Amino acid sequence: MTDTIGWILLAWAGLIILLWTVGMAAALRIRRDRRMRIQPLPDALPSEHDASVTILISAHNEARTITSCLDQLLDQNYANLRVTVVNDRSVDETSDRVREVMARDRRVDLIEIDHLPCGWIGKTHALSVAAPSVQTDYLLFMDSDCRLEPGALAAVMKKAVTEDLDFISLWPWFELRSLWEKLLSPSAYWLLGLWAVLNAGRGERNSNMRVGCGAFMLLKRKAYEQVGGHASVPAELAEDAVIARRAAELGMKRWTGFGAGLYASGRSNGFAGTINSWTRIFVGSLAAPWKMVASLFFLPGGYFVPFCLVPLGLYLGLGYGLTAGWVVAGVSCAQYLWMLISLRFLFDDFFETGPFLAYFPLGTLICTLVILRSCLIITGRGTVRWGANRYIIKGTRIAPEAT
Repeated sequence: MTDTIGWILLAWAGLIILLWTVGMAAALRIRRDRRMRIQPLPDALPSEHDASVTILISAHNEARTITSCLDQLLDQNYANLRVTVVNDRSVDETSDRVREVMARDRRVDLIEIDHLPCGWIGKTHALSVAAPSVQTDYLLFMDSDCRLEPGALAAVMKKAVTEDLDFISLWPWFELRSLWEKLLSPSAYWLLGLWAVLNAGRGERNSNMRVGCGAFMLLKRKAYEQVGGHASVPAELAEDAVIARRAAELGMKRWTGFGAGLYASGRSNGFAGTINSWTRIFVGSLAAPWKMVASLFFLPGGYFVPFCLVPLGLYLGLGYGLTAGWVVAGVSCAQYLWMLISLRFLFDDFFETGPFLAYFPLGTLICTLVILRSCLIITGRGTVRWGANRYIIKGTRIAPEAT
């Protein structure tokens, strides 16, 4: 009986390690894909003949950061650039800070939003109001907490124009400022990255994955209109993912790349903000309950099960002389070594201020609890907060009524 248990544990450990190995190998393969990287062009000379682009930013109570955000955007060495800030019902001095920048730079525009229609998410509504008035060749949607490196816009626009791309999205390079973000974000992003790889179309290049990141999403104006724009996704929690999927379904020329070296996104949420933010992302991105259940198998199963199997394997090997016990312990130790090496590589590409590997076990546990919470919310049990509103969720969309 004991021998049978030992071999069952060995099979279980082998399955877990196989899944993690496949996931990590895919992630590292993407990391080595040079098609997903471009270098900033800080020495490029701006020209009035550059394709025109408008950067659109939805700002809600961003008085503390909006001035620095606009200054670094306007310092980009790209001539044919405009910036439109949509002040979405802010109750602080966001509008005043934007007007101060407008007084010294005519390339900045401000749109004021004073209401939120029923059935809309604030950011989506704000961008849907601003986008139709844009007449430039390209629209670039960014968040106010993003920081472009010098020459980043010139590099992205050169690629877009040279390759006649309709859609570009970059995975952020994260600056994790708060303890809770350092704990939770590495595990959460590893999981979302794994699903991005698994969801890739057969034969699809890594750089053509159907991934959209609302923090940096560039579209030709005509392509934006074709996918329906933000007006077509008023209630979607992951509107960027839906827009990216539609672009792929319409056969548009797309490119997904790494933001490392091009732009960074700062995250400084406290405990409640981090939990709520990741709940919202999991509900919108994983979408289906079965994916959340599978995520519970991938993440905590892959990390904690081998940890438990090491002492159990040693117990069976030492106490009962079972070969399977020794194999279980050895394979589980190899799993951890492989995991640590792989995570270290991945952290270098995704995090500007790298989290400590020692955070990963606790972060994985917290991430597991957030996924469980997301499972309840996606079935109508619970709410998520977005800005000043709290929403009941039906599937991946907010219910018409805010609570």
